[in-house]
Amino acid sequence: MKKIVIVAAVGLLFAGCSSVSEKAQQADSKETSSAVATEAVEAPTEETDAVDTLDPVSVDEIDCSGDYYSTVEEAWADEQDECDATLSGAEMSDTEKKAEQVAYGDESDLDSLATLYGICAQSGASSWSYLQQAGSKEQLAEVRGALLLCPDHPDKSKVEKLVGSASNRNKLEGEGRVFGDGVYRVGSDIKPGTYYVTDVEGCYWERTDANGEAIDNNFLTAAKRAQVTILASDYSFDSKSCGRWQPVGS
Repeated sequence: MKKIVIVAAVGLLFAGCSSVSEKAQQADSKETSSAVATEAVEAPTEETDAVDTLDPVSVDEIDCSGDYYSTVEEAWADEQDECDATLSGAEMSDTEKKAEQVAYGDESDLDSLATLYGICAQSGASSWSYLQQAGSKEQLAEVRGALLLCPDHPDKSKVEKLVGSASNRNKLEGEGRVFGDGVYRVGSDIKPGTYYVTDVEGCYWERTDANGEAIDNNFLTAAKRAQVTILASDYSFDSKSCGRWQPVGS
């Protein structure tokens, strides 16, 4: 009987030790989990490191036909009409990204952004003279993008008006209501109407019928303004050395 009691006591002793051991292991596990969690909080994330290493775009130099500047504002003072910019960095600002989108659509690189900064550095009447008689859709988009980079440009109001006028000319040209020298079929190539040109020298124009006979013509040695009315019944219109014809009232 005593042997049975002793065996039972020994069994209870081992059971108690096992329970204490399990509790100790659980405590160690909790401490290890807490330490790992603390390290996870304290360790910097890759995203934070990326923010700290951004390299914003900056203008290194602006070359205007051999004259060098560090900012576009410096170039404005000298009214330079042809400039190239050199940039460094990789991360564009929101304004630069928007300027790129306006000028080039989905294209986005430092070379095209440098072109816009070069345009932005230009100033003075001769810089924008091409917009008075021409200005393709692509050129106008570039100018609009450049103005976003330099909203304080000294020529901003003037340039915006020139861009608006050029855009309207492009629209009229697409409709056959603005055209240059050449022979045009009335009704398909150009629209009937009254047109004018300015500051011409040696300008010749001619309206013809379906047989190629002249209905009316004129030769202008020099004139500040020349005007002609093309009728719907005319077959074709031909002009040489007259420049771009525009509809009266446009």
